[in-house]
Order: sequence, then structure tokens, then C-alpha cells
Amino acid sequence: MDRKLLKEKQIQLIFQLEQEENRFIRKRLIEELEFFEALGDREKGLLTAEQKLLILTPNEYREHKKTKSDVEISKLIGVSRSSLAEWKRKNGLNRKKQRPVQQEMIDVLAFHLDKWMTYIEKI
Repeated sequence: MDRKLLKEKQIQLIFQLEQEENRFIRKRLIEELEFFEALGDREKGLLTAEQKLLILTPNEYREHKKTKSDVEISKLIGVSRSSLAEWKRKNGLNRKKQRPVQQEMIDVLAFHLDKWMTYIEKI
């Protein structure tokens, strides 16, 4: 992206951020501002490890994963393996799909309810 366009987008985001009162929208605007700052720093060659992961998209990761291991991907990107693992967790790219907490709670409650029903029937 052209650096002038990046600068304009950042200024626009800062202006929106100053006007916004909703904290959830402010958080989203801050994340978007950080993304555009990372793009600008990439153009300058000044990326931090955090910014490298901020720019990395799940689709780019999947493309790399077709031919490389996570260790190789982390070296290619220039981040630690633990940082890449955390990024994968945040983006839902772990191999082990964890069940949502709500479903686990339903299963636990159903199990205990079933135990209570069995207990009541015995009485």
C-alpha cells in the first residue's frame, strides 16, 4: 500500500478514535490502527515480532503450512515458536479443536441431571 494512503488512513482512524465513546468500537479502531502502523513499519523495514504476526493472515499461514513445519514458518517470519503458537490459538488454527465452553457446561449439567434422575427413580 502507498505510504501516503497509509498515513491518510492512520489519520482518519485517529480522528475516529478521538470521537468514539463506545469502548468496544474504540478497541476495534485501535487494532485497525496498529495493523496500518505495522504495514507502514514493514515498508520501512522496522517490523517487530508482534507486528509480523499482526500482518500475517490465516490464509498465508495455511499456504506456508502446505510445505513447511511450524518451526520453519516461525523462522521464515522471524518470530518465536511460542509466539506463532499463541497467534494460531487466537486465530483458531490449532489442530485440536477445543469444544466451546458452553457445550462443555451443557454436557456437565446433563450428566449431573441424569445422575439425579437415576437417584430419584431409586427412591
